[in-house]
Amino acid sequence: MKQIAYAALILVLTVALPSVEAGDFNTVIYEDEFTGSVLNKRWGSWKSESEVRDGVLVGITPQDADHPSVNTIEFDPQADIQISVSFQFHGSPSFSVMVRDLDYKGSHAGHICHVAIHPHSVTLYDGKGGFFRKDIRDKRKAGQELDAATKAMLKNVTSRNPIKLDPEAWHDLVIRIEGDVMQVLIDGKEAGRLQSEGIAHSTKSNMNITTADREVHYDHFSLRGR
Repeated sequence: MKQIAYAALILVLTVALPSVEAGDFNTVIYEDEFTGSVLNKRWGSWKSESEVRDGVLVGITPQDADHPSVNTIEFDPQADIQISVSFQFHGSPSFSVMVRDLDYKGSHAGHICHVAIHPHSVTLYDGKGGFFRKDIRDKRKAGQELDAATKAMLKNVTSRNPIKLDPEAWHDLVIRIEGDVMQVLIDGKEAGRLQSEGIAHSTKSNMNITTADREVHYDHFSLRGR
């Protein structure tokens, strides 16, 4: 009887957490090994002093900037994407990989979803349905208190996960977005997963790496679609 109950529990968990398969993302949108002396023209930059140095992208926020360094790639609208990049912390406390649709006006700057990486945590956000949703961000920016229902909702569109990363080592990050599921793998192991309605936005067209402070090193970048 216990074995039957345990098997049923596994089945329920499997149904609740749909899988995102790596082999599904076989269309290369853009890849970069940062082998040149300057950042490829495909990259856009905003409030950034990022540079290519010794074969890697070095993310750097200017000392007087009021926003983390942004290095961005635009692409034809996609519903499902996979982002891969290797990273190594070099003094910066964190970085984020953000996915946006700059034509979407229902969230701040077209934010759809993103992943924030710290040496001790991985946090996944549905920005379209959460903190970046226009009405919610406007209230927070104005210093207004959010009601209890909104606070509870925000918890449901955010997934916070503890992790322990060696800040002096290189790590491999993979973010897979399929339908309303966003999955994060670090060094081949799942580090976080979020299922939320806003993630399913069908016209994602912008990806950016934001580096807090100075510096994070990046290499082996890949952006793939269906």
